[in-house]
Amino acid sequence: MRESPRQPFGNMRFRLEIEKMSETGAVEVVFPEARLTGVPRQKPAVEYGVLTIRRGVTGSREWYDWWDLARTSASAPRRFVTVVLLDGAGADAMRWTFDDARPQGYLLSPLDALNSAPLIESLELAVGGFATSFDSRRSARKKRK
Repeated sequence: MRESPRQPFGNMRFRLEIEKMSETGAVEVVFPEARLTGVPRQKPAVEYGVLTIRRGVTGSREWYDWWDLARTSASAPRRFVTVVLLDGAGADAMRWTFDDARPQGYLLSPLDALNSAPLIESLELAVGGFATSFDSRRSARKKRK
């Protein structure tokens, strides 16, 4: 049975893709706020907040290594980050592609011997902009020059 285009998507089925990373699963994505700024009668500028991604800590060092490179080097790589929303059947429904993403903050959840919750790793990313695609197969990603 096909879903109605008027039926809202759920927010619990998604996939995270980070350019040049293979272990990018996430349990939460907090989208950045985007605000138009500027003066009247001129093209507005856009200011973007922070894209926050969270996952359970595993043996993968990819997120930490990217953060570590950003804090120790003047030329940390900027990457495309794509969040893909899945429909009820598990197919790609929408995608948001953030360009020029670079680590700005890294955080681990508290250790708590009285709680059995997983240890969570958070990566805060500054982004240069984003594009949204409603086409399930085409990427909203721009080509790198």
